[in-house]
Amino acid sequence: MFNKLSIRADRQQIEETYEALFQFPDIYKPKEIINGLEESTVPIITSKQQDTIATSIWGILPKKFQGDWSVFQKHVNTLTIPFASLQTKPWYAHTDDTDRCLLIVTGFFTTFISDGELLFFHITQESGEPFSLAGISNELEDGFKTSAIITDNANSTFAEVHNIGDQMPIIVPSYQQNAWLDHKITIREIDTDAATYILKAEPVSEDFFDTMESTSYENLSVSDREDFLPTTLHDLLFSNSINLSN
Repeated sequence: MFNKLSIRADRQQIEETYEALFQFPDIYKPKEIINGLEESTVPIITSKQQDTIATSIWGILPKKFQGDWSVFQKHVNTLTIPFASLQTKPWYAHTDDTDRCLLIVTGFFTTFISDGELLFFHITQESGEPFSLAGISNELEDGFKTSAIITDNANSTFAEVHNIGDQMPIIVPSYQQNAWLDHKITIREIDTDAATYILKAEPVSEDFFDTMESTSYENLSVSDREDFLPTTLHDLLFSNSINLSN
């Protein structure tokens, strides 16, 4: 389960990176934490509107759902959708109602259990620039968009910073983003090697989540690296010769 994201980039940087404009530019605000356990929004680009950055509620809902978001998510958590489940064609995979999308973030948070202790990591680019997670989205009958992150089996690199589950978000490298939105490639054809190369893992103190308001925009509170496991994915890949094809 991945239920916290970050989106620290400003609106201009996101628009320049994706060569697209926000549909509602005044709504967007950078956030240190997007808490998926609350009703939160994320910027997305969909297959149907590739030149527009839309605002989406994180946690996909059925198209005709008219109840409360929090009630639905309490019983059917759809912040993340395993890729394998898409093959069984559940309600959220109906092609008429559901679109491919890119969720735009600057990071997401992972959890590692070591000797009974919870360690937390912020997976981000060293540059702080935004990147994309593969997702699906739909538009409800009231006009609101909702979305979910697609996950797949975690590789050995990712397992170094996340061992409470066997899934990982699918990071779409920039040169494959159009192909993903145009349905030219599948999840399994996304180049996870290229994506992992650009990321690093910052250790995050446990009380960071307790003290940081999910809508605030302050400096990320990180702990000393020596207090945690090795955390740089680039070093894990090239120094330890970890095979990303696992």
